[in-house]
Amino acid sequence: MNLRVISSHAQAIQTTPVLTAEEAIGIARKLAPLFAERAAHAEKIRRVPDESIEELNASGLMRLMQPKQFGGSELGLGVLMDVTLEICKGCASTAWVYSNLASHSWNVGQFEMRAQEDVWGDDPFALAATALAFPCGKAVPVEGGYKLTGKWPFCSGIDACTWILVGAMTEQNGGAPQRRFFLVPQANYKSLDNWETYGLSGTGSHEVVISDAFVPDHLSVSAEIFAAGQNLPGAKLYSNKLFQMPTFAAYAYVLSIVPLGTAKAAVEQFTANMRNRAGTYTGARIAELAPVQARIAEAAACVEFAESVIRRDWTDLENAVEKNEFPSMETKLRWKRNAAFATNLAVRSIDALMPAAGGGGLSLNSPLQRQFRDIHASSTHIALTWDIHAAAYGQSALGLQPQGGLLL
Repeated sequence: MNLRVISSHAQAIQTTPVLTAEEAIGIARKLAPLFAERAAHAEKIRRVPDESIEELNASGLMRLMQPKQFGGSELGLGVLMDVTLEICKGCASTAWVYSNLASHSWNVGQFEMRAQEDVWGDDPFALAATALAFPCGKAVPVEGGYKLTGKWPFCSGIDACTWILVGAMTEQNGGAPQRRFFLVPQANYKSLDNWETYGLSGTGSHEVVISDAFVPDHLSVSAEIFAAGQNLPGAKLYSNKLFQMPTFAAYAYVLSIVPLGTAKAAVEQFTANMRNRAGTYTGARIAELAPVQARIAEAAACVEFAESVIRRDWTDLENAVEKNEFPSMETKLRWKRNAAFATNLAVRSIDALMPAAGGGGLSLNSPLQRQFRDIHASSTHIALTWDIHAAAYGQSALGLQPQGGLLL
């Protein structure tokens, strides 16, 4: 099933706003309560509700990073972070899908113009999911392009999309297979509608199958060129340095802002709720209990430290690209280490709060239990898993080659 309503979106192109950073953040702040009202429904239907996708489209938020040539706002990663932090106050699943799909418009903008016209020419609101597990797909070079086959997991937001960007191993004559990306239209893939999880349940991160589909050359790019950023076709099309951004270097930050934002929202909401709450059995004012005070302090500190590091690294990346400077392998490993550790701090933050919530925190009507599940679920993503990125950083620091397969 696909939920896109192309005709109405295409008709609205003239009235969809090109946003400033301040406008985008303000819109996200206003939409967050609506997303909160639908959070339980999103879990029930296992995807972001239609209304939420439509609001993100109509407001211009979903086109935050899309090239202006196609009606987007062409704003950067820092604005994406601030917008996503606001959406996290309402629903982590919606924030996860939003952060992914909005950033994918930046990635599509890094392809050559012919590819961008294929995606947005008839529908400037078209969205693309991603599936970046290269071993899950196989591509064979043929005249004019590639034949692509595979089955990919974790295609977040696929129900709202008409395109998908997948990674696959590509056969080479006389050499080892190489990693490539492929843009594939909806007619050539099938979503299996099989996302059933305890956390991030509303992201619709279904598996996708592609069977012997032809992908023309202009819809494919080398993973190594994609990772570096500055040599991508889109980097030469647009003056905005955004399209020269090293894609893999930014990947973890696009994801890590969701557990961070969810933990930040949990701390704010929990603290506000505890100010006037009394214990069910003792009648004592909860705010006067030292253990509760200490847990709030720990949770807040975790969030503040995590946000400070992520903002610093993100700013360093954007500032460097503006000066045509690109990160070394050591720097990218450090950034990925920091994103994973920041996610660990988000987990520690919600874990500190949960026991202090008492039995009330277990209620399915309580946002806290959903935040607990969503933060723990997001921490299992390979881009945010501490064990993986701690080992990779440690290997490099000790003069060893980091393990293969990482998006570096």
